[in-house]
Amino acid sequence: MAAGLGLPMKPVVMPSYPHLLQEDTVVWSRWLAKNAHRVQGCWYDVRVGVPVSVPTGLHVSIDAVALGVTRKRIDVVCQTAGGIWVVEVKPYGNFTSLGQALVYARMFSVEYNAGLPVVSMVVCAEIDPDLVDDFRDHGVLYEEVGFGP
Repeated sequence: MAAGLGLPMKPVVMPSYPHLLQEDTVVWSRWLAKNAHRVQGCWYDVRVGVPVSVPTGLHVSIDAVALGVTRKRIDVVCQTAGGIWVVEVKPYGNFTSLGQALVYARMFSVEYNAGLPVVSMVVCAEIDPDLVDDFRDHGVLYEEVGFGP
């Protein structure tokens, strides 16, 4: 387990997940319904990175607010038998999700020092076919769940 994350949640389908938009929830629930057996535990809305700086002289609570709301947020971090998956969930796997998956995995590795292999992953309804080679070349896994029921 990665230090500092606390206890993971069980990989079960829920009506909503912390930080995920409704369209992302549909994609993640569809993926989780078929793949929960691959995951030992999940953390949602994992914060990484540096918060915005606040001017000196402001009330100390402003620092706490900045720390809580201005850091980057990973959709899902999964503990698996082989290591950690840093997962970006999107209806459409595109340039944005590719970049987020790469950067979030690096930031997670630095901040949480998991001591386990960290893998970038995008779970989406559909991948942009023009980017398949880029996902492969950058070592970012992707899994499509489709748009249908």
